Amino acid sequence: MSIVPFYIVGIGLSIGGVDPLCEILSGLPLKANAAFLIIQHLAPAYRSRLAERLQNFTKIKVNVAEHNQRIKCNQVYVLAEGQMMTVENGNILLRDRNHDETVNKAVDILFKSMALDLGNRAISVILSGLDGDGSLGATQINLRGGITIAQLPATAQFPSMPESAISSGNTHFVLSPEEIASILTEIVKE
Repeated sequence: MSIVPFYIVGIGLSIGGVDPLCEILSGLPLKANAAFLIIQHLAPAYRSRLAERLQNFTKIKVNVAEHNQRIKCNQVYVLAEGQMMTVENGNILLRDRNHDETVNKAVDILFKSMALDLGNRAISVILSGLDGDGSLGATQINLRGGITIAQLPATAQFPSMPESAISSGNTHFVLSPEEIASILTEIVKE
């Protein structure tokens, strides 16, 4: 397990999750003792412009994640289309998504690697989306002492992803996007 001196917050989302994500990022402090990894379900051919869009909602630097990139505190890293992300020794590892691999496991894959690499420095956030991606990985984060957060289903355009995480019984907080920003600010303050 790597020892990073700050938290790493993995945020998983699918359909209906971009607006809540923007609300969360806009509510974070300028200086946070955390880095933020964003996984959005995308079709392989879809050209994501999420990093550009998110930069309009936060003063924190937003990057498109790169392979072997060292995770730096107080930065946002967005997964590009057609890739899968894991964390190892405090670095982002990327690989191409296999043709037979469903995009709807990208959040679980990231969260599981965060649990193994970061232990109690891992925080998972599951926002609006269809299916149950993220709940298995969030369970692993919880089991290793990390924190798990799900969007309040009543505030999610598509509540399947957060509902799946909540039904696992391993979610510490179930909150609106505004409340997620507040609790993250409290947890990751310097």
